[in-house]
Amino acid sequence: MTEVRMRIGRTAGAIGLIATVIAAGSSGATAADDGGLRRTATEILATATPGDPLKVVTTTRTAGAPEITTKVASSRSNALDLIVAGLKKRSTVGVDIAHEVHIDLSDDPLRARQWALTRLGAETAWKTSTGRGVVVAVIDTGVRAGHVDLRGHILTGYDFLAPGTPPTDENGHGTHVAGIITAIANNGRGIAGLAPNTRVLPIRVLDRSGVGDSATVAKGIVWAVDHGAKVINLSLSSTRSDTAGRAAVAYAISKNVVVVAAAGNNGCGLFGSPRSYPAAYDGVLGVGAIQSNGAVASFSSCGSWVDVAAPGSGILSTTSADPDPSLGCPPHFCTLSGTSMASPYAAAAAALEIAKVGSGVSQATIRSLIQSTADDAGSTGYDTRTGYGVINPRRMLAR
Repeated sequence: MTEVRMRIGRTAGAIGLIATVIAAGSSGATAADDGGLRRTATEILATATPGDPLKVVTTTRTAGAPEITTKVASSRSNALDLIVAGLKKRSTVGVDIAHEVHIDLSDDPLRARQWALTRLGAETAWKTSTGRGVVVAVIDTGVRAGHVDLRGHILTGYDFLAPGTPPTDENGHGTHVAGIITAIANNGRGIAGLAPNTRVLPIRVLDRSGVGDSATVAKGIVWAVDHGAKVINLSLSSTRSDTAGRAAVAYAISKNVVVVAAAGNNGCGLFGSPRSYPAAYDGVLGVGAIQSNGAVASFSSCGSWVDVAAPGSGILSTTSADPDPSLGCPPHFCTLSGTSMASPYAAAAAALEIAKVGSGVSQATIRSLIQSTADDAGSTGYDTRTGYGVINPRRMLAR
C-alpha cells in the first residue's frame, strides 16, 4: 500500500486554542501571565518527537493567507523561548512543533491494464469533459515533468526543499499521483489520466525518501492556492491535526479551491481507524479505496472523514526514472496501491466538472456533486468505509 503519511506529534486542539486566547490578551502581561505562557509553551514542546529537529511553527492571521513561519531551535530552551515569543503575538492563531511527514508503503498501450479507468467510464466521460484548463496541485514528492506521458502537462511549480530549483521527483510517488490525474491520452504511449487535459502544479514538500514535515505541507497548500490551483490533491495523512495545516486548508476552502485528501491506510479494525488528517478537516473531500472487484481495499481507513471511495488497489501509473527502492517500482511506469492512489481519481473528477461548468462554480457544489452521483457501496446509504459510494464521473457529467 502506498500513501504519504504525516506522522505528526501530539498537538492537541485545546493547546492551540489556549495559545490563541493568551496571544490575544498579551498586552500588559503580568509575571503570572508570563508563567502561564511558559506552561503552555512547555506543553507544546512536549509534542516534539525525540531525535527530530526542533522546528517551531507559528501560524498568524493576516488579511489574506495565513502566514506560516518556522524557526529551527538550537536547543530545547531556545525552542521554549521561540514558542513563548510566538504565543505573545496578538495575531497568533497557534504554535506547533513541526513533525515528520513521510511515505507509508503499504490507443495507449497500457490502457488495458488500467482497470480504474474502465470502472470510472473514462472514455464516456471524455465526451463531455477532459478537464481542459483546470490546474490541479499535487503536493507531494515533486513530479517528473519530462516523463513521456506527462510532458507539456506539468507547470513550473515550486520546490520547498530546494527553493529556486524545479520540483523534480526523486522518489516516484508524486509522479505516480500526477499520472493518475493528467497522463496524456491517445498518444500511443503508456497510460491515460482520468482528466488528461488538466495541468498539474507540482509542489515538492518531501525528499527522495518521502520525508518532510507538517509545516512545509501547510506552506505548500497556501502556495498552491495563491498560484492558481482550482483543485489540490493531498495523498498524505496523519493521525494528528495541527494549527498550520488546519489554517492552510481553511484558506484554500475560503478561496473556492476543492481540497481532496487520502482517507488513510490504517485499515478498519474492531474499533475503527485512527482519525486521519487532512481528510478530517472541515471542507476536505476524504477518499477511501476500492479493489478491482469493487470490494473495499483492506488497507483503507474507515471513519466519518471518508466521503467517497475510488479505485486504489493495483493502480498503474507513471513514475520517476529512478524510483526510490522503498516503492519497489521499475523506472517509468509502476503499479501501486493505497488511498494515495484513490485520492487523485477524485481530484481528477473534480477537475472534469469544473472544466464543464466553469471555474466560478463553488467548491462546495463540486464536493456535493461528487458525493451525490457516487455509486452506493457497502452498507446502504452513507457508511464509514466508502462514504457516499464510489465516484462515478460519467454520471456526474451526464446529469
